Amino acid sequence: MKNFRAPAVPLITVDPFFNVWSFADRLYDDTPRHWTGRQHFLTGIVTVDGKHLKFMGKLNPDSTRYRTEPQIIEQTSVEILPMTTKYVFENEQIMLSVDFMTPLLLDDLDLMSRPISYISYTVRSKDGKKHDIEMYIDVSCQLCVNSPDQTVVLDKTDFSVCACSGTDNMLKRSGDDHCIEWGTLHLIADGFDTFFMDVDNKAAKFCDAYDKGFSTVKYPKITKPADGRPALCCQKHYEAAKDVSDFICIGYDDIKSIQYFGENIDAYWRRGGMTFRQAAKLAVKEYEAVTARVRKFEIELMEKARRISDKYEQIVSLAYRQAIAAHKLTWHDGQIQFLSKENYSNGCIGTVDVTYPSIPLFLIYNPTLIEGMLNPIFKMCSLGLWKYEFAPHDVGQYPLANMQVYGIGDKYLKRFFEKKMHEKGVTLEEFEKTYQMPIEECGNMLLCVAALCAAKKDYSYAEKNFDILDSWANYIIKCGFDPENQLCTDDFAGHLAHNCNLSVKAIEAIAAWSAVTKKLGHAKKSKLYRDTAQQFAEQWQRSADAGDHYKLAFDGNESSWSLKYNMVWDRLLSLDVFDKSIADKEVEFYLRHANRFGIPLDSRSDYTKSDWQMWTTVLTDNKEYLNAVVDRMYDMLEATRDRVPFTDWYFTSCPYMRGFQNRSVQGGLFINLLSL
Repeated sequence: MKNFRAPAVPLITVDPFFNVWSFADRLYDDTPRHWTGRQHFLTGIVTVDGKHLKFMGKLNPDSTRYRTEPQIIEQTSVEILPMTTKYVFENEQIMLSVDFMTPLLLDDLDLMSRPISYISYTVRSKDGKKHDIEMYIDVSCQLCVNSPDQTVVLDKTDFSVCACSGTDNMLKRSGDDHCIEWGTLHLIADGFDTFFMDVDNKAAKFCDAYDKGFSTVKYPKITKPADGRPALCCQKHYEAAKDVSDFICIGYDDIKSIQYFGENIDAYWRRGGMTFRQAAKLAVKEYEAVTARVRKFEIELMEKARRISDKYEQIVSLAYRQAIAAHKLTWHDGQIQFLSKENYSNGCIGTVDVTYPSIPLFLIYNPTLIEGMLNPIFKMCSLGLWKYEFAPHDVGQYPLANMQVYGIGDKYLKRFFEKKMHEKGVTLEEFEKTYQMPIEECGNMLLCVAALCAAKKDYSYAEKNFDILDSWANYIIKCGFDPENQLCTDDFAGHLAHNCNLSVKAIEAIAAWSAVTKKLGHAKKSKLYRDTAQQFAEQWQRSADAGDHYKLAFDGNESSWSLKYNMVWDRLLSLDVFDKSIADKEVEFYLRHANRFGIPLDSRSDYTKSDWQMWTTVLTDNKEYLNAVVDRMYDMLEATRDRVPFTDWYFTSCPYMRGFQNRSVQGGLFINLLSL
């Protein structure tokens, strides 16, 4: 769908560090930015018969000093496809098409994890005349530093021009609002002139008054501060041309990607010994074949999505790259790790309750990646780094996956404990335990394993991790039906006792584990779990009933309510543990409580979550409700004032972000495609 006004437009989407978006309606209205909002500027200028026309970014990205910008060539359309963003610019002389493509093909993990993204362009004559065309594109060295005061070394290789921030800071720090500060950024432009340039030189080059006297400086190896805004540049001249096409690659060699329980480990694409030079050469060689594969996949995905609606097609097209590139795919000790980053939240890595909502996309296209999400959790437990009888929340803070950080050793929680809780005789360990998610994470782990085994029709992964999964199932039986005062994945809403939706998760997890144990030949155990789940479900229906809907908490008032999104597994895994009338009644109630931009998460607030809303659309076959959710989500994206990558937490009466952006949970929006 052309000219959908996305809040932010994906340009380069490889992983949480190598991740660049346009936060503007038109590509030249602002400098491109990292998903955090930091400037990661790219500049693009096409020169037609000596006239400079800007199509991307700004020559003067910070406006601290005035510089005249070149004229623009007007942007006439933008189209966001699952792996490609397509811009078109036109004037009376030419039409310029510029495509940004990252080949995140989930059935080819070597290609998907290769840290290289493409920018391609086509210039066509509109007036029927031949023109002298020059294409110029640059990429800021700010892409390889965390802060502008850090320095980079500019250099050339036999395949690229590059900027290196070294290895001194490699995997030393973690955080949420944190960019990479090690490794090498590469501009790979085969057949182009390549060079380095700073802001002042660039401004002079594209100022008509100085153009004739300007010569490009081709520096030797040199060290420069990033706040001087050095850039890697390429240009190519086409004399007397009507139609020209070409492409460049932008790549990032991060050397080592993740610290994994004390060891710095490689990205997946390196597992066979491939070097970055080899990967770069391969990316150039395979461009046409990769582009064809990407286009084929995009057509098939969009055709499926259009069976629901044109607006749903656009929603999942915007979500696709974001959901994948909020992870890093690594390889260690014979296993994959597909590690999510909890962006614009707390920066946690491998968060279980971020994995859980994201899995529909990966169930469709490659369930093995779900194993990659869960492997680090099982690894941490096997190393004895988790002390509780319930499942953990995370394995660290990105990019350091060494042990859980959520609610454990947090200096602010400790300070609060020291001021308030020691007076009540509560130990620090007891206090920290209240900031865990016992039922939430046990249920998530069991349901994720059950779903991936069902998708693969192979239960060996459950068998390999049987003992710990079975212990978590028993914990849920003991504590899960009527949860104590605790957090769930919607931790931003605070602690809640007797949470009806969390109870649903517990019941579905027990039923799912019953199905898994049956497949593994544990008939007696399977029957016990199934009988327990059935008994709990019947009790749930009586205890949560509030007439025309079901309550937020068992002890809540009759007017309280919440989205019972955890009930999706009754249909997706054919568990059928709850009476069908429950979902029918709930969905009809949600429809009556829809606001202008969505369905509230529950009766406590006006905000919602995009992933959980979409999950509720598969509770029944209510097409009216599905359209209501999709249409309102689309309208929020077009109307919001918040120019950020697809937020999953926003208000429903006004199109404002409440928090979170660029998170992997948007993989949950693909849940409607599981049955298509």
